[in-house]
Amino acid sequence: QIESLDKNLEDLLTRVDEFVGMLDIIRSDSSQVVNESIPEIYTKATEMRQIYRKIDKLEAFVKMIGNSVAELEERVIKAETDLGAFPSTFKKILHTISIPSFLNKSSSSRRQQQTLYEPPVLFKTEDYFPCLNEAPY
Repeated sequence: QIESLDKNLEDLLTRVDEFVGMLDIIRSDSSQVVNESIPEIYTKATEMRQIYRKIDKLEAFVKMIGNSVAELEERVIKAETDLGAFPSTFKKILHTISIPSFLNKSSSSRRQQQTLYEPPVLFKTEDYFPCLNEAPY
């Protein structure tokens, strides 16, 4: 029985040594996390905040471009409806056919009613991306 008890005690001591070793590993890993990993995570989080700000600015820029394109598209549609959007071949055919005088009067009066073309105010990419003004490498 003493031998059996001695063997069980040796086995328990071995397991306690393994447990203490595991605790040491956990402590060293915890100190590594606290001393090394957390500062690295904080640094990366700070860098990510800057990237998020850039993404927000880029989203605002894309939205502004989308609004500008939508406005230009509306102006093109309006111009097409005001002036007519005949293909050039139809225009050539219509010009070769003699048009009665009453049609000429109505088209000339319609041209007088049209307002002068006002070019839209467009953005400049250089205002938003000043690095484009620099010479390429």
